[in-house]
Amino acid sequence: MQNKEMSQNLGHKVRIVHNNIDKYFHTSWEKAGVEPTRMQCATLHYLRAHEGEDVFQKDLEAAFAISGATATNILKVMEKDGLICRIPMEKDARLKKLQMTEKGIQFNDVARANVVRLEEGMTKGFTEEEITRFREYLDRLTQNIVDLVEENTK
Repeated sequence: MQNKEMSQNLGHKVRIVHNNIDKYFHTSWEKAGVEPTRMQCATLHYLRAHEGEDVFQKDLEAAFAISGATATNILKVMEKDGLICRIPMEKDARLKKLQMTEKGIQFNDVARANVVRLEEGMTKGFTEEEITRFREYLDRLTQNIVDLVEENTK
């Protein structure tokens, strides 16, 4: 690989995109007077998408590829903030179903509107074919990185 200016490295460009997405959400939430984490928003979205199903912490761990400790910390804060509640199952009280509160539902609706606005803004000027191709490229980049991580752990 030839030496490239840092600004031309893919990792650097991805980081810039990531930072700008963070800035967008920060300014959006600042107007609303709250500052949720991306994982809190993703968790609420997941719960909303699986409404009517029993969702447990292990489901979030699998869906987001996070550790049990990370999931526990996220859920504790969300429960404290009144966004979710954990409901013990009748057959095994140690097993707790996750459910959004009314506040969590409203919060998710605002978060979803922010995501839609961001997606529309990011893809402005792109054709549907370009967007589809870009998603495919991102999927391939992600898989390549996953493969590298696996190689490092051998």
